[in-house]
Formats: sequence, structure tokens, C-alpha cells
Amino acid sequence: MKKLSIIILILGLVSCQNIERKNKKSDIKIEDLETLAFEGISIDFQFNSEKPTFGDLFTIVGFKNPNFPPNSSEFEKLKDLGFEQTDDYFGIKNNTEKGDPIKLWLFPILNGEEVYGDNGPFDAIRITYVVVRNEIKNADLLEKTYNSLTSKLDVTPTFNGKKINKYADINQILISTIQYCRQELKVEPGSEKAMQLDW
Repeated sequence: MKKLSIIILILGLVSCQNIERKNKKSDIKIEDLETLAFEGISIDFQFNSEKPTFGDLFTIVGFKNPNFPPNSSEFEKLKDLGFEQTDDYFGIKNNTEKGDPIKLWLFPILNGEEVYGDNGPFDAIRITYVVVRNEIKNADLLEKTYNSLTSKLDVTPTFNGKKINKYADINQILISTIQYCRQELKVEPGSEKAMQLDW
């Protein structure tokens, strides 16, 4: 009886350690996954040297805005990503009838906040991918944009205020959020049913 109690205790400790390791690895709670699913996975790219103006950012669409002359052509190197102007923001548009009209957003950031109607210069830019409102095939855009921004601009990527060392860290969060949509929300991201969900 004593041996059985010891075995049960050991099994219990091992089980707790496994759960603890799993939580440390993902470091994401269910309520966090719900927020990520509906509000999006947002990555900030802090500028390490020269801070761009709105005119500089605008060149990401592939041409200059005569109302906002750029000081730099750095963002023109990113025109192949397919961003277009949407008000004072930028987005990669969805040309299908499935999912959200914008697949990936790009916002200018000042003092940690998205700004509207501001000419800059900006501290950072933020890309946001809303998981529940995008078909799974669009998820590659997040990685493609991340890689382009980090390789062509002098920036430091952060997620929730913490530096990102490699995209794989974000990809794990993306996978977990997609699983949350399927298992907890019972929807396929980007589907008609997913688009009807309220948040």
C-alpha cells in the first residue's frame, strides 16, 4: 500500500512537471488565444536609427504621394509585398469573397500607439494579422512580411513588448491560435461561420 502511494505520488509529480513545461513553452492562456484570434497577432518593428515620416511609409505602395514628399526610399524596397493605402493605414487586400477585406494591416506607431492623421516621424510600425477572419492560406503573409521587414529595414521586432529572436516563436503562437479557432470556437478561420462570430 505504501509503495502504491509512492508510485501515485511520483506519477502526479511527473504529470505536473509536464503541464508546467508545456505552459512555459507556449506561455499563452486560453483568454489570450481568444484575444489573438479576434484582435489579431500584432508585431511591432521598432526603428533603430532613422524614423520614417508618413511620406516615407507611403512609398511601400510603390509610388510617392505628392502631398507627403518622402525623405527616404527605404520603404519602396517593400512594394512587392502588395500593401495599399487604406485611409491613414496600409493593408494587403483580399481579392476573394472569403474572409476579411484586408488580409494584413500595417499601422504607424508613435509612443506605442497606432496613430491616425499623423505625419510622423514614427517610432515603429505594426503589422496585424486577424486569425479568425483569414483563410489559413493567408497565414504565410505574416512570415513573408516579417522576413522582408527585418531583412530590408533597420528594425527590432517585438511581440507584447518582448524582442522576437526568430519568426518560429511567432509561428508557434499562430498555430496555437488557429487550433483555438478550430477546437474552442468550432470554426475554420476565414469561413462564413467565422465571419459571423461576435467579439
